[in-house]
Amino acid sequence: MTAVTRDTQRVPAVMAGADPPDGPVAVASVPEAELEAVTSELVRRPGARLADLFAAGAEPVMLRAVWALDHDQRYLITETPVVGSRYPALSDIAPAAFAEECEIYEQFGIRPSGSKPLNRIATPPQADIDLPRLGRAPAEPPQDVHAPHVVGGQAFEFPFGPVRQVGVESLYYGLVTSGEELVDLYLFTWHKHRGIEWRTQGQTTQETLFHVERAEGLGAIGNGWAFAAAAEAALGLQPTPAATAIRGIALELERLYNHAAAIAALCQACGLAVGRAAAEIALEHLLRLNAAVFGHRYLFNVLAIGGVRRTPDAAALRAGLPIAYGELRRTADALLATNSFLDRLEATGIVTAEDASRLGLVGPVARGSGIGADTRSDHPCGGAAGALPKVAHETGGDVLARLNVMLAETADSVRLIEALLDADGVEHSGLRGQLGGAGQLGGAGELGGPGELGPGQLEPPPGPGSRSGLGWAESSRGESLAWVQLDDSGRISRARLRPASVRNWRGFDDACRSQNVFTDIPIIEASFWLTVAGTAR
Repeated sequence: MTAVTRDTQRVPAVMAGADPPDGPVAVASVPEAELEAVTSELVRRPGARLADLFAAGAEPVMLRAVWALDHDQRYLITETPVVGSRYPALSDIAPAAFAEECEIYEQFGIRPSGSKPLNRIATPPQADIDLPRLGRAPAEPPQDVHAPHVVGGQAFEFPFGPVRQVGVESLYYGLVTSGEELVDLYLFTWHKHRGIEWRTQGQTTQETLFHVERAEGLGAIGNGWAFAAAAEAALGLQPTPAATAIRGIALELERLYNHAAAIAALCQACGLAVGRAAAEIALEHLLRLNAAVFGHRYLFNVLAIGGVRRTPDAAALRAGLPIAYGELRRTADALLATNSFLDRLEATGIVTAEDASRLGLVGPVARGSGIGADTRSDHPCGGAAGALPKVAHETGGDVLARLNVMLAETADSVRLIEALLDADGVEHSGLRGQLGGAGQLGGAGELGGPGELGPGQLEPPPGPGSRSGLGWAESSRGESLAWVQLDDSGRISRARLRPASVRNWRGFDDACRSQNVFTDIPIIEASFWLTVAGTAR
């Protein structure tokens, strides 16, 4: 659970550990004049990283920075009212803020001070369409709309996309190459923008959860859990330990099938038809297992605000998990014994630890570069005793390192699922019912069939003034964050969704530039295993 406590002291006192907050999230007000100094101090703080930056409101726009203080197992949110159209350029101090500065400019029309060009992140460049925004439109369009398509000297720009191949998301690559070696690369990710954060305004939290689960279809549990936790913090709800354990089971199943899909994509990119077929057989076993255990191949409709909608079919899980994981493990063992496969992965797409830290990368991409951050252990939210992960990390920073991290995580996911299945109440009903005392959910009541619990909707109780909450989960791609603000009727006035893909795409172009050739790009993309939908939400 992620209840927010508001710190009345200055932010430097929070950083120094004086008068620490009682909960896992602290909120501090930072005047605009002090924002650069506070940011500089946080950047230098051991174990601190900028996890998100976003805006809300109007006149003034409220700028919020979310800092993960991993060593302290808490998050810090700084709030800064921005009067006028400019604010201090945080990306000059914390480079991880740059993509968010661009998105804030798109959505709210305020920009960092200075003349740094701002890229287009989400909104397409149709000048004749008045697209809905969270705030006011920028005075000038983002400058990368006019990116040149001619490069002087021996290199040239090769435009690739946005339509690439069947079954692959729309993504434009601007590839600067001399014919073989990749000199530079930039991305246009806005082709899938759907305005999901804008659409959430005025909805109930349960209505929004439906859209959040589908914002990035391969991350329904990771992103949905982060949003549900944020909504629960704002509403003052606390899921039962059994409900949290069930969420954990679904999250690890999601991790398993995503890592299997990434391995299949790696085989395809390397031209290993047999390896791809074997990995896809394992993937199909895992997707069928999801359907047998929770009723949906991609684990939709498992979560609810305050708990869960479904309990797992424990017998199906205990019987099917060893078979599905066995298929994946056999495939992995064969691949690791195939030299032609390993040769394509070693020293390809290198992300250094310094770059991973500088850009705020998360998940297997960061852990493959030696950054051991994992919100399941750094910011635990309950579940079952002994259900903390064994965080795997490598130091090579290349595609092979990321593959080894994913393989280690699949083995650990099996262990975690077995531990969570043994938690009290997981195999019984009564996890999602009437709202009880102290925010606890209890009572029985089926919704349409066995294993589906509670009433169809949980409407938020009204209350005076706005309330907010922060939530998080460790998705298969890394830390997923959500922040929710409710109005006095309990409906959403602002929802911020930050899937892990938002963070990790910013490291992809750096990985591609690290002495790679043209044909390495699909291999690097498969090892990152991101979605365009997650960043162009």
